[in-house]
Amino acid sequence: MKKIIFAISFLILAVVACSVFSGTPASAPEILSISPTVKPVVVTATVLPTQAVQTPAFTPLATVQPDPSNTIRFGAGGTWTDLSDSVSSSGSKIYTLSAMQGQIMSVSVLAEGDPGVWGYFPIEIAGSDGTLLCPVGANNECSFWRGKLPLTQDYFIKVKAGGDLTNFTLRVAINPPGKSEQTFRYKNPSSGIALVYTDQFAPMRFPSMANNKTDIELALQYIDTASYQHTNLGEAYFLLGSSSDPQIVAACTDPNPNGGAPEEAKGTESINGYNFVRSQSVGAGAGNIYDQEIYRVAKNGVCYEVIYFIHYSNIGNYAPGAATEFDMDGLLQKFDEILSTIQVK
Repeated sequence: MKKIIFAISFLILAVVACSVFSGTPASAPEILSISPTVKPVVVTATVLPTQAVQTPAFTPLATVQPDPSNTIRFGAGGTWTDLSDSVSSSGSKIYTLSAMQGQIMSVSVLAEGDPGVWGYFPIEIAGSDGTLLCPVGANNECSFWRGKLPLTQDYFIKVKAGGDLTNFTLRVAINPPGKSEQTFRYKNPSSGIALVYTDQFAPMRFPSMANNKTDIELALQYIDTASYQHTNLGEAYFLLGSSSDPQIVAACTDPNPNGGAPEEAKGTESINGYNFVRSQSVGAGAGNIYDQEIYRVAKNGVCYEVIYFIHYSNIGNYAPGAATEFDMDGLLQKFDEILSTIQVK
């Protein structure tokens, strides 16, 4: 999986009662795991190859001595955890967990820091047998991974320093045996926004390169590894924001005249009872394409905004057979499934 800046023990049937790490502060927006059967999000997971990928570059893994304080455990019946931690600007940390063959695991890292400060934390993931899961090739780097686990064994997650940023939240989710996904509910009492998303997405920090009029309160990055491998997809985000600024509210549904690329209004769509105005912006440069599908609605003195931000490369940039076109329609459907759950004040 290519890292682009423009942008986890065993699902234990009986486990220790809680994670050894502290969770999300009580004042933060609420994120809850809810039933995998919640509609309308029904997705079939893509299975990743189970073979070892090249020679593991994560050299300490075969001989690593697990640090008990860095062992990841879920609460009784739990299937995921958010771990708040930090690492020195030139250091790294290794976390250990056990998981079962065939389970779907997702790992992501949310960089914590002041608004407007960009950063990310590269990760490496490997099994105790030496199989390297992430990154998936030489000269690549990854900041997330989601796929099917090849063996029942211990797995190691290494989080490396993210430049000047030192604080992060590591999210690890392992779907129950036989389940292709699980869902999460996001709710922010301050903005009054709530929605549901699957483990194919995870909160990430987003560089300010979208045509947003409002401050982005939630950036969900699409993290299904198989969808990136051998395709021209670079990054994809579901962006959510709101503003009560009278000037922004007054022109909420108009195309953004100050965006990075021109917007074109495409009409009105009724979504979950709200009449959103949809716009589209497509920018290009140096063989890169930035496609933004934008939805805005003004309600009770607040402008609500959702942006599908999709960055991909021109397929003509690749040697014949080196990459295939990613499934744009399938990706848009996944975004639509999230938007279809949105609730506002």
